[in-house]
Amino acid sequence: MVDRLDPGAGDGATVSGVPPPRGDLPGWELVLTDDFGRQELGANFTAYSGSPGGDPYSTWHPDHVSVREGTLVLEGYRRDGAWTTGGVSNWPVSQMYGRWEVRFRADPSDEITYHFLLWPKSDQWPPEIDFAEDFGGSRTGVSAFLHFRSESGRQKVQRDLSGVDFTAWHTVGVEWLPGQVRYLLDGEVWARVESAGVPDEPMWLALQAQSGGCERSSEYGLAACPKAGTPDRAEIVVDWIAVYARR
Repeated sequence: MVDRLDPGAGDGATVSGVPPPRGDLPGWELVLTDDFGRQELGANFTAYSGSPGGDPYSTWHPDHVSVREGTLVLEGYRRDGAWTTGGVSNWPVSQMYGRWEVRFRADPSDEITYHFLLWPKSDQWPPEIDFAEDFGGSRTGVSAFLHFRSESGRQKVQRDLSGVDFTAWHTVGVEWLPGQVRYLLDGEVWARVESAGVPDEPMWLALQAQSGGCERSSEYGLAACPKAGTPDRAEIVVDWIAVYARR
């Protein structure tokens, strides 16, 4: 477990208008907050390189991750002619069960997608808990997925949220308990899943921008492009994160 200090503690100012939590919640013990009040990524995060597993449309590069003006920025733009994005892992904070929150906003883009998830410390997939995924467009909703393996093979449970403007600041999150996952928006539960497939092994937080939004939309039967268009650059901007352990 990491130290209970905020590694990004600054002067108390917040970019999004909502400060990160500073204390425990009923049933939850605050383990880490990070408001990115510094100039570098820091010891609690690692920037990705290479291509995501199972995603032929995307490439990560560390230069597409930056910490500036009190935010973590995951940038999507063309690099050497190919769409490239940023992603980070919070792998030092691995735990079984907990609550995670991410305050963020996202630029519209058909090409650039984002994925906030819990990944197994074992690096053996599945399981995976995706608590906020957007596959490109005007940023008016998110999807959440629980991936697990059963006797009949790999399984997926999906929940969808619409009618929310994620180009503006919001806080998404997840509460992970034995046999249950609860998805959060601005501190309130918007969906839950109860299943024997809920993970029971340590996991850590990943924040990822990826590319290939139109291809993914086509694969998943979502609205066809163009939707919001493909600007030359799109950013996923994170004001702060918070991690809690289960009491």
